[in-house]
Amino acid sequence: MRSRQLRVLHICGSLTPMPCGIGDYTAHLAEALGEMEAVTAAVLTSRVASTVAARSFESMPIVENWRPSALPGILGAVRRWKPDLVHMQFPSQGYGHSYGPWLIPGALTLLRYPIVQTWHEYYPAGSGWRNILNALTPGGLIAVRPNYLEQMPPWYRRIVARKHFRTIPNAAALPTVSLTEKERLALREKLGVGDRSLVAYFGFIYPAKGTDAVFDIASPSHDRLVLVGDLKMDDPYHKRIMDRIDSDEWRGQALTTGFLPEYDAAAILAVADAVVLPFTEGSGPWNTSVYASAKQGTFVLTTSRTSHGYDAAANVYSAPPGAVDEMRHALREHVGCRVSRPTDERATEWRQIAEAHLQVYRQVLGMTA
Repeated sequence: MRSRQLRVLHICGSLTPMPCGIGDYTAHLAEALGEMEAVTAAVLTSRVASTVAARSFESMPIVENWRPSALPGILGAVRRWKPDLVHMQFPSQGYGHSYGPWLIPGALTLLRYPIVQTWHEYYPAGSGWRNILNALTPGGLIAVRPNYLEQMPPWYRRIVARKHFRTIPNAAALPTVSLTEKERLALREKLGVGDRSLVAYFGFIYPAKGTDAVFDIASPSHDRLVLVGDLKMDDPYHKRIMDRIDSDEWRGQALTTGFLPEYDAAAILAVADAVVLPFTEGSGPWNTSVYASAKQGTFVLTTSRTSHGYDAAANVYSAPPGAVDEMRHALREHVGCRVSRPTDERATEWRQIAEAHLQVYRQVLGMTA
C-alpha cells in the first residue's frame, strides 16, 4: 500500500457542538486520528454542525437532511474528498428518523470504497430491516459495547461473520476539570447549593435513562438537584420532569441547566457531591456519562446488571436497575466522597482508541502493520 497519509472520511449525522454523544465520540476520534502522522481525517456531517472548531481534522457540514434523496449529494462529496476508507457511525441523533443513512454503506461499497462501521447499540433489536443492509456490507465492524457478538441471535452472527470485527471501548467525552477552591465555591454559590449536598444528573433526558428516578433517590431536605441536560416543552417525558421540578416537594431545590458546552458541564460534575445516573437497563463501558462523571473524582451512583456495590478505586456504586431504596441508601452513605484524578488521561485514552481504529483500517485495506 502507498506510504502517503491514509485518508479516512467519517460520516456521522451529528458533530460537536450538536447535542449527541455519538457526535462527540466522532469528533474526538477524528481529532485523535488527525493528530497522527499516518492519517488525514475528515467528518462529513449535518449542515447545522457548521460551528464546529475542527483542529486536526476537516469538518464537512454539508448535509441538509439524511433522506434517501440526499444520497447523490453525499456520494458526490465522498468522491471529491477521495478517501481511502469511509467510516460510518450508527445510529446518530442527526440522522433523525430517515432510513437514508442505512443506504450509504451499500452504495459506497458499489462504488468500491472500503467501509468500516461502528455500531453503538446492540443490533438487530429495534432496528427493523434497516440494519440488515449494514450487516451485509463487507468491511470492518467496530463495537463499543462488550460481548457484542454474543448478544446477537445466531443467524445475525452468521451475517456479520465475514467482517473484520473488533471491540474498542469508549472514553470520556468531557475533560477532567481542576478548579481552585475559590472557583469551586463560586460555582456552587451560582447553583444555589448553600449548605446542602449538590446532586447532579448528566446527559440526555429519556425514560431509558431513568431521569425521573433521581427525584426519588435524592432528598429535597438534604440535596440541591441539578439536571445537566436539556428539556423541551413538547416532550411528554420532559413535561413530567418539569412537573417534578415544580412540585411542592422539590420546588426551589431542583433546576435544569439546558445544553452546556463540555467544559461547563464538566465543571458542574466536578463540584458536585454526587452524580446519580439510574439507567433503567444498567450502565456499562459504553455510557460516557458515567465515565465522564467518574473522571472528575466525584462519587457516581448508577445501575448495572453485571456489577454490584461500591468500587472504592473508581468511586462508583452500582445497584440493580430499579433498586431505588438501595440507591437512596448508597447516596446518603457515599455522598461527598472524592478521589483524585489525573487531568491528562483523556488525550491518552483517545490516542489509544485512535491507534486501535488504525489497526482495523489497515486490516480492511489489506495493509501490513
